[in-house]
Amino acid sequence: MDMNNPIFFNRETGMPVQVIAQARTKPVLQDVICYQELETPYAYFVMEKGQFFKEYIRNFEELPLDRQKKLEKHQDLPDKRPRISKGQVENPGQEAPQVIYAEGAVEAQDEMDERTKRLLEFLDAETYKDKLKIFTSMDKEKLDQHMINNIAASLDLSVEDDQDGYRMILSELQIRSKFEVDRGDRL
Repeated sequence: MDMNNPIFFNRETGMPVQVIAQARTKPVLQDVICYQELETPYAYFVMEKGQFFKEYIRNFEELPLDRQKKLEKHQDLPDKRPRISKGQVENPGQEAPQVIYAEGAVEAQDEMDERTKRLLEFLDAETYKDKLKIFTSMDKEKLDQHMINNIAASLDLSVEDDQDGYRMILSELQIRSKFEVDRGDRL
């Protein structure tokens, strides 16, 4: 088996799995495949090698169309729309950009700049106490899911769909700031 592309798809559901390793059981020396689901809850399984290849296929295109799931576009992926800058729409690749003034776009861009500035300030903070102070000063109503996910990722956290990301991050920052110690004091 080629381990360069260890992704396989279930013939029945189309769900992707990642092959972790090939192994051999003792004492009967049966060949098995160790794999992990690539959708929540990301469970790990071990299956007899022959059975695995009966249930999983390598090429997604070989699945019947009714079992193929469309991938949703994530917010953080770039799109092909024109860039908006200070209320102007700029069409990339043109010498003289066509300028269209959108009503309210300047205020929206200023708000975006402020949110980005606050996010960068949070990421650049040296201590968890500083991060906590900056995080609590952010307007909770203006924190969208994209910003919550970026802040959580910077703290090595992941926010599940059914969780209140703001409360989870706030709790984590309070805990970390409480136990934060300046390492220079110990030396």
